[in-house]
Amino acid sequence: MTHINSNRRRFLQYVALGTLTGAIPSFASTENRKLNQMPNSAFKPDVEIALTAQTAEVQILPGTKTRVLKYSGKLLHGPQTAIKELPCYLGPVLNFEQGQKVRLFFHNQLPEPCVTHWHGMHVPQIMDGHPMYAIEQGEQYVYEFEVKNPAGTNWYHSHTHEMTARQVYQGLAGLITITDEAERKLDLPGGEFDLPLVIQDRSFSSGNQLHYSLTMHQRMQGFLGDTILVNGQHNHVIPVKTRAYRLRILNGSNARIYKLGWSDGSPLTAIGTDGGLLEKPETFPYIMLAPAERVELWVDFSGRKTGTELALQTLPFQGAAMGMGGGRGGAASDTTQKWLYPGKLFSADIASIFRSLHPRIVSDGEKIVNGL
Repeated sequence: MTHINSNRRRFLQYVALGTLTGAIPSFASTENRKLNQMPNSAFKPDVEIALTAQTAEVQILPGTKTRVLKYSGKLLHGPQTAIKELPCYLGPVLNFEQGQKVRLFFHNQLPEPCVTHWHGMHVPQIMDGHPMYAIEQGEQYVYEFEVKNPAGTNWYHSHTHEMTARQVYQGLAGLITITDEAERKLDLPGGEFDLPLVIQDRSFSSGNQLHYSLTMHQRMQGFLGDTILVNGQHNHVIPVKTRAYRLRILNGSNARIYKLGWSDGSPLTAIGTDGGLLEKPETFPYIMLAPAERVELWVDFSGRKTGTELALQTLPFQGAAMGMGGGRGGAASDTTQKWLYPGKLFSADIASIFRSLHPRIVSDGEKIVNGL
């Protein structure tokens, strides 16, 4: 009986230690981050990418450059279309196909721990970017998985324990697109006509540096910036041709909810959401988008005159409750925001706290002046 009780006591101690280790990532990280330092020789990848988290300085606002955290990518093996850099602080767009085997060498060059989460992707637990697998500066983590998702839009971002919000705010995020055979048969707009739009709200100091300081109210309600960026740029304008486009929109903000609508009141045609493509297109007067949510729009500019300017904006709304502080609406006060239209200046009332959402999507016929 004593022997049995002794074994039972030892077993309970191990269980308690295991529970504690899983609950406190700092205990687990030392061992777990070493699990995938080297590639698996039995895994035969179709795509290999080196992805590095590092500090950088980029031009966001006029004047002084802004210090950010940035993913940089390099294609090691696979189709050239597997990775596309954006001219901003955001990470490269990763373009995968269903059924592909993907290997990513993640290198952390930050002076702090980091781990990358593949948001929306169906991957094994050890490849998912759990905080317990964070690596230190100078270390490597090897992600290997088969793409099992259907066609759609996902994203990747830092997922470090107690640092996720700040690291993502400082720039550690990027889009993932998936294609499959069923999608290819639909002949949706592709290439330069398949546009990513990552919407983020940020605040800047007088020296153009990102400002992220949580008050007690913000800890309960979420951080709200006062400047809207699209694809990491302020007042972003995308010239388009007079034809159909596919827009992949991600709300990459920390807490802000957007009520998206076209400035001329045109309805939005959704063809996909977080779960992938819809069974059929659906039309809405506006679309609500919470943090981390994605929506895909089909937009046809073929009926618009050359020089027409169309703005994607966020509309005032009330009743979005978050945290313990009660309701948080989409409008604190109204102001007049000016929008350029053909031959005149047009004014529209929007919420000043949201500013206006760009890009203003400009039709210039069959000529693109400054594309992505």
